[in-house]
Amino acid sequence: MHPQDVIAHVSEGVDVLADKLASMASLGGPPRLDGTSLTVPFIKEDLPLVDHALGTSLVLPNGQTLGQVHRVPLLGQARVRRELVLSLDVTNFDSQPPTAELLLPDGSPLPPGDWPKSIAGEGIVPNHKDYNRPFFCRRGLREYHSHPQHEDNPWDKYRETLALHQIVIELLHDLQNTWIGR
Repeated sequence: MHPQDVIAHVSEGVDVLADKLASMASLGGPPRLDGTSLTVPFIKEDLPLVDHALGTSLVLPNGQTLGQVHRVPLLGQARVRRELVLSLDVTNFDSQPPTAELLLPDGSPLPPGDWPKSIAGEGIVPNHKDYNRPFFCRRGLREYHSHPQHEDNPWDKYRETLALHQIVIELLHDLQNTWIGR
């Protein structure tokens, strides 16, 4: 598909996204399309996280018990606000799904250690073989469909029914409600 055709196609999807985000202002917005780069600013509010050691019944050969350290939200504290930007590269959309990453407000990549985490260990993965950064492991994104674990779940299975605005809104929703802190 010619780049100008992609931009025209994506522009229509961004207009729909802008309308939807206007009624869901807590998610983020307004979206901005610059060529094939789509950005959506948002505020991420989370409880601060602390490291908490949990003991186990496992005993090492030297008699020492093994423990695990988990990052957990510190309840009863004021939320920490971070301004972030969801950035999607929509090059060749929709013959290819978009890529998605998190940026700081100045446009620089969010450092890997500052990406939100999933308490259940799902949805955000520390490193992708092709992108050398954390990524959102979810249908509708190039990182997901190009990962070896998802070869049996191709983009073509979703491209007719998964609109760009749905991909963005689902990501923003999970960033606000499912994934925590850093």
